[in-house]
Amino acid sequence: MRKGLAASVFYRSGVFTLLAICFSFPCFAKFIAVTMSQEDNFRNQISKDIERQIDARGDVSYIDSADGDFNTQLQQVRQFVQAGADAIVIFAVGTPEQNRQLFAFAKDVPLIFINTEPVDDLATMPANTVYVGSDEQQSGTLQMEELARQANYQGKVALLIGAESHPAARARTADVKRVLAKYPNMSLVVSGVAQWQRNQAYNLVADWLKQPVPFDILVANNDEMILGGLMALKEAGKRPQDVLTGGIDATAEALQALQAGELTVTILQDAAGQASAVVDATYKLLQHQPVVSPSWVPFRLVTADNYRTYQSTH
Repeated sequence: MRKGLAASVFYRSGVFTLLAICFSFPCFAKFIAVTMSQEDNFRNQISKDIERQIDARGDVSYIDSADGDFNTQLQQVRQFVQAGADAIVIFAVGTPEQNRQLFAFAKDVPLIFINTEPVDDLATMPANTVYVGSDEQQSGTLQMEELARQANYQGKVALLIGAESHPAARARTADVKRVLAKYPNMSLVVSGVAQWQRNQAYNLVADWLKQPVPFDILVANNDEMILGGLMALKEAGKRPQDVLTGGIDATAEALQALQAGELTVTILQDAAGQASAVVDATYKLLQHQPVVSPSWVPFRLVTADNYRTYQSTH
């Protein structure tokens, strides 16, 4: 059940409290709580899939967002434990040092971290915790290698970065730079942080075009930002088809942009696959079965040649 739709099961008064849950669900139903780092198209897609799969098992899910604030997430996890959660799924929002504070709750309840690595060294995660995600060394590498191939291994690159402190943004940015270092006729001419947001990416690219900064490849750490970049290109009177462009996530709108010939490449970060892996890991932990951690869900290259394969997933 999603925040705002769960009043029949929970009320909020300092903590989330189970409200006559056995009147609405079997007394043996599991209560699995989810705290999201923030809401966006991709995270919402994962959380909806988690919710659907838990509900299909006859169990209870509750999803809330920390709105980008670690202290809010810490409080949510504490409240979920007090409310009797059987397991907690966490889209971590904090720094590695902050996220280690969450590990203390693993003595009370299984913690399943998803999508964003909570600490730099996943081997240091304690017992009763699992990480599910996709190996970011694949994401930016697949993206930039395909763009380099289509550019015949030459060109000037502009880069939109998600967030300087975010592990995925750091990894994807490093991937792009590592690929560019392989090819002497390619160079990074400008980069900027757009906080994963379409409007901030639009503003950055619009400014680069006004300066003007010469680039013929525009690459972004996610689809939301590349879509903002495409908007800026069009409003500046440029044809998106004349610039090679790449995002990550293979969102529905990105696939539409591929279909329209405006986007060159995106990378599928498999939301459904991550959700299924999380639910599988959650129930294995609840049943005291062994769980592999980290659990990697592969990234997949999406281009004009194969985007139709992935449209049915949205």
